[in-house]
Amino acid sequence: MSIPLYEECNPDDPYDAFVWALVGLPGPRNSPLLVHPDVLRQWSKHLWDLGFRHHSDQQLREYIPPARGVTHWLNGSGQWAEKGAVRPPETSAPDVSQLTPDERAHLVEQLRESGELKHLVDARELDRNHAEVGSAAPDDASSGGSR
Repeated sequence: MSIPLYEECNPDDPYDAFVWALVGLPGPRNSPLLVHPDVLRQWSKHLWDLGFRHHSDQQLREYIPPARGVTHWLNGSGQWAEKGAVRPPETSAPDVSQLTPDERAHLVEQLRESGELKHLVDARELDRNHAEVGSAAPDDASSGGSR
C-alpha cells in the first residue's frame, strides 16, 4: 500500500478525508509515528465526527514523500515541510537499456558483489570442458520396427 497523499484522498469521505494528514506524525525523538492505513482511516473518521474539516488556504505545512525507496506506508523517510518547499528530486534506478555494455557489466558486477545475484548460477563457474561419452540407439523406423 502506498503512502496516502493529499491529492489522492477524498475530502468528502470521512474515512479518507484526513488520512493524508495523519501520515508520518512526529513521535519520540523526532521519529515518525508509523500507523497502519486501516487505523488512519478510523482516526480520520473520528476527526470528521468531531467536526474537523480541512482548509487548504490555512495550511502551513505539507508532507513530502520519500525521494528514494518504496513509497509504502512503512517507509517513514518522508517529512513534513513548509508548504511550497522545494522537493528533492526523485531518484530511480537507471534505464539499463541506455547503459553501455561496459556500464552494464559493471552494474552486474556490483550486484554480484552485493549478493543480489547470489541466487543465480554464474556461467563463469560452470565446468565448460565436461563431455559424456554415449551411444545412439538405432532408429526404429529404419530397422523396420513398428510404432
